[in-house]
Amino acid sequence: MKADRLITLLLLLQSRRQCSARVLAEQLEVSERTIYRDVDALCAAGVPIYAERGSNGGIVLADGYRRALTNFDEDEIRALFVSGTSALADLGLERGLHRALEKLRGGLANVQQRAAEKSRARFHLDQRRWNQPEPPRAVLTALRRAVWDDRCIRMRYEDRNGASSTRRIDPLGLVSKAGVWYLVARSDGELRSFRVERIRSVDELAEHFERPANFDLEQYWNESSARFAQASRSGECAVLLRAPHAALERLTLYWPAEIESQGDRDALVRVTFPGREVALFQLLAWSDAAMLVEPAELRREVAARARQALKRYAKPNR
Repeated sequence: MKADRLITLLLLLQSRRQCSARVLAEQLEVSERTIYRDVDALCAAGVPIYAERGSNGGIVLADGYRRALTNFDEDEIRALFVSGTSALADLGLERGLHRALEKLRGGLANVQQRAAEKSRARFHLDQRRWNQPEPPRAVLTALRRAVWDDRCIRMRYEDRNGASSTRRIDPLGLVSKAGVWYLVARSDGELRSFRVERIRSVDELAEHFERPANFDLEQYWNESSARFAQASRSGECAVLLRAPHAALERLTLYWPAEIESQGDRDALVRVTFPGREVALFQLLAWSDAAMLVEPAELRREVAARARQALKRYAKPNR
């Protein structure tokens, strides 16, 4: 594509004072005539680029513009080149990111290139939790195209209870939260968030939709997340556990927890669950490591669940 070629040409020129049209044509795999046409296009766009004649001449990018393109400080270099691209890979953009960084790296001074390599060698971001399944990348790629083109889609969606429905929606944006992807879309005139892993199929339609002029994806997601968190807190279930020190890491790994006191052999830990059923499930799983102190009514319910499980599994297997 011409736009890609113009960007590559600009980055090649920023890494050196001048370069002949022949060398540029070889690197970009086009004719010298095409290079001169690209130079004219960049000039028309306001880029200070010109041709110097003579045996030592070539295509030149003005020094002030070259310095502006490469005037990154070390923190900016670190931010650009920290490794970890899982979210972009999910969207099918990982190769594009690598190519963009390689083009940018070629235009950096030697000291900046060393900072970039140092950053990639020392920091890596992995956004997924342990044992988290791979995201549906084919679906994400289709959604990414539809979001970018403001194109309507028809999707088959399965909710958390397994009920399936087919919807015609306007996809407005994609959000990755802790490695889990959500589609923000307009459905039947309302803004909704759909978990991408529950989308069973996507068909791009011929129609385009008009994007809401005042829609801000980040703002919508932050407000939606705040409402969800508030609703979750209304059903929270806080419990007090007594556990040996060796079990504290296990108890505080996932759910919000606070150690209230510590003795020589054990500690009191307050753990907050998003709901009563979740608390019951987890407390039964932790029965080998922790004792529930309060609330008392939950102790009785945990004991009743344990007796129910013992009765079921005490029967001969048929």
